[in-house]
Amino acid sequence: MPQPTFRSFLGIAKETVFGTPVAATAFIPVKTMSPSDKLTLLADEGMRGSMVKTYDKIAGPVSAEYGFDGDVFPDTFGWCLAGILGDVTTTGASAPYTHVMSLLNSGTGQPPSYTLSDFYTIATRQFAGLRFSEVGIKFSGDGLLTYSAKALSLASATTTAPTPSYTSVPPLAGWALAVTIGGTAVTFVTDGEVTLKRDVTIVNTSDGTQAPYALWAGPLEVSGKLTLVMEDDTQYLNYLNNSRPSLDINLQQGAGATGVQVKLHMSKASYSAAEIGRGKDYIELGVDFDALANTTDAGTSGGYSPIKATLQNAVATGTYA
Repeated sequence: MPQPTFRSFLGIAKETVFGTPVAATAFIPVKTMSPSDKLTLLADEGMRGSMVKTYDKIAGPVSAEYGFDGDVFPDTFGWCLAGILGDVTTTGASAPYTHVMSLLNSGTGQPPSYTLSDFYTIATRQFAGLRFSEVGIKFSGDGLLTYSAKALSLASATTTAPTPSYTSVPPLAGWALAVTIGGTAVTFVTDGEVTLKRDVTIVNTSDGTQAPYALWAGPLEVSGKLTLVMEDDTQYLNYLNNSRPSLDINLQQGAGATGVQVKLHMSKASYSAAEIGRGKDYIELGVDFDALANTTDAGTSGGYSPIKATLQNAVATGTYA
């Protein structure tokens, strides 16, 4: 019999020891889930007097890739941001807590690892040792704030299905965003996206196991795009003059214990392209940008960071990282 797709769910938890799976402590509402175990097959191509190329396939190293996406919830989205940035400082004695996230620059510079628990009706598979390699955020004035995430992990293993429970916090509408460029609030941004990327290298060694020795996170890059109603030449000149204005994308709702916030702050947004568009009844400007490393956006681990993210929610200290 077929199994229903919409009974699927995704759980997550922070690991104490890299690669040691832990039961899910939170559950993320998702729209798509793309698990993929990757077994390397090593070809035996030794010639044996026959017109044949491959005689056998030997099991080599095994790891996994995982992708998922959905709407941004201001509490569960923290797992993605903390997982790619790594430096998390939480303040507050009770809800709402404020979580400030920047690039981790101390110790090995490695962000936390997580275990994903993927329930797909037939079974539940845990993907341990998971490290995020890409987190993208998109918004528009007529849609919800959305995200996509990609990660690498150890190969999956089956486990007992957990009992899911979900946040009561709703997702966020894009029209409620406040965008600030160069310290000035603007109202002409129709849509945009910000993408955080860092290569995660699979390190395989001869240690008696098929699992990777490490999943090693490299340096962070942050880039994005904005579509603007072109009221004047100000943003076009920011490109031509290499002005590198600050950029804030901020959504704050509610007050007191139920107050929530998702904010992305980039002190130096370098416009790498700007194109005037006439495909609609009004003139648009499409802007590509790269967030540049600076000390202002750095966290408690010091150094440089191209971005600082702030979340406000009811998630307690020590949960994300």
